[in-house]
Amino acid sequence: MRLTDPPRAAPPRRYSSVARFYAGDPRRVDSPELDVGLWWREDAAGPLHRAAWVSETGELYVVRLGPSEDGGGQVELLASVADRDRLERMLDGWRERCGRPGSLRWLRSRAAQPRCRASSRSGRSFEARDLLAARLS
Repeated sequence: MRLTDPPRAAPPRRYSSVARFYAGDPRRVDSPELDVGLWWREDAAGPLHRAAWVSETGELYVVRLGPSEDGGGQVELLASVADRDRLERMLDGWRERCGRPGSLRWLRSRAAQPRCRASSRSGRSFEARDLLAARLS
C-alpha cells in the first residue's frame, strides 16, 4: 500500500477563464463532469458560481457566472477527490445549501477538509479510517 504519492508541482488554483482551465490539462476536455450545483453564492447579492467535478482528473471546481468584464468565467479549483462516492460523502447536504447566501463559503469549507490520499496496488482510494481499519485487521 502506498501512503504518499511522489511530490508533483501543484497545479494553479485559479484560472482566468474556462478555456485556460481546460487547456491546463488535456484530460479535462473529454472527461465527463458531474454538476454539483449552479447557484453557489457568497451572499444574497453576490455573483453566482457553478460547481462541477471532473471525473478523469478528480478535480472539484467552481466557475463564476456572468460577463467576463465582471469576473465571469474565472475558475477556482477547490479540491482533488479520487472518486464520486467520496465526493458525495464530502458534499453531503449540498442540494439543501446551494443557492443560499453563504453557500459558496460552505462549499469551500467542505472542499478544504483534511484528506488522506492513499491508494492500494489496485488504485482504489482509501480514506484515513479505511487505512486504520486495514492496518488493524
